[in-house]
Amino acid sequence: MNRSRLLLFILLAVYSVVLIVIEWQTSQPYVRQFFTDIKGDVFFYAINTTFSVFLLWATALLFGICLLCIDRVKQRQDYLFYLSQVIMFAYLGFDERFLIHETIGLWLGRNDAYLLLGLGFIEIGLLVLLGNLRQKPKAARYYLYSAAIFFAVMIVIDAKFPSQMVLRLSLEDLTKLWADISLALFAWEILRQHIYQLSINSKNL
Repeated sequence: MNRSRLLLFILLAVYSVVLIVIEWQTSQPYVRQFFTDIKGDVFFYAINTTFSVFLLWATALLFGICLLCIDRVKQRQDYLFYLSQVIMFAYLGFDERFLIHETIGLWLGRNDAYLLLGLGFIEIGLLVLLGNLRQKPKAARYYLYSAAIFFAVMIVIDAKFPSQMVLRLSLEDLTKLWADISLALFAWEILRQHIYQLSINSKNL
């Protein structure tokens, strides 16, 4: 068993033990807060957030698979880029699900949209320093640029539009969803390139 798989099982075991201890020390109604289903007053409650979280974590997973397709020593820059993307999109999925930047914004007394904008600038830095975009498939670059446009529109709506304006919520969350879809496709096109290259290499053996 490799180290990453062992670490996964250790974390899963710790997680399971913690929840069991919580129920043992408190009560079933209390621990149910951690196990409960996402439900509301309407069918498809929180569907858009569910899609967004799924897509962000799927993007992290796709980049994680990319890590398995390269030589981490010979392709050090690609390794660091894919690792950074796994961390970035795994975090963004947690942020979307658990309202992390909204909570930090409340603590700081600042508009939380600017915290997301800060993450956007970090992502730009990673893309410039490590992304090697010229070597990425053309389709991947198009999806990345599309994601950037949708993300920028979302930030403007979130930061500048009146909170109760008609269609504001729909426009903000749907542009975020389109950005998430574009990012997942960006990662998928990069993975497709690696799969194709691996198939070529295997035929030449």
